Amino acid sequence: MKTYPRWQFVIFTPILLLAVCIPYAEAQQSPSVQSGEPSALAPPINHESGTVDEVLTADDGGYRMQGYVVNWRSARVFVSGAPAEPRQPGASLDLTVYRSSVNGQRSLRFAITQLGDDASVAQDEGRNSQVSITSGTAKVEEVLRADSDGYHFIAYLVSWHDRRVAVVDPLLHSTHAVGDQIDFRVFHTGASENRQLSFGVSD
Repeated sequence: MKTYPRWQFVIFTPILLLAVCIPYAEAQQSPSVQSGEPSALAPPINHESGTVDEVLTADDGGYRMQGYVVNWRSARVFVSGAPAEPRQPGASLDLTVYRSSVNGQRSLRFAITQLGDDASVAQDEGRNSQVSITSGTAKVEEVLRADSDGYHFIAYLVSWHDRRVAVVDPLLHSTHAVGDQIDFRVFHTGASENRQLSFGVSD
């Protein structure tokens, strides 16, 4: 069997790997990625930014909701949470986009980007285990809708206790339009200084 000097393996092995890996990587890229558009295989958590269109706040018995209606990828969406420095309409806002799939429904969720890695932020959110739920009814004033990479977002802006709030449909089951009367749930979560208020479409 013919043998080769060791230096030839040192030179030609990386070249061989590049020859194999580069065509494979290019084959895995969809045309949308090569043209600069988002891939259909989007990450479950992605950090992006948008422009604030409207500031939403509400209080109920010490529980507080704060969020923003943000222009994101040419769509208006609701972003929950409070940044370290409050934003006004027209300002840029860093946000985290969460993509999830439940029972075949691919949904989007938006939250203020927080300091720390994604795992620690998710753990902190999970500590708000104390929950009480009430109900509400209101007329839809605006529908917020977004579609991206096969994932979808739906929320409704309504007036509740003389405040404008966003009622989110995480399961994407509703098809309401402006002027429709909708039933929703009011979630009171957390304890002490971390008491939060949120709104979701009733099943």
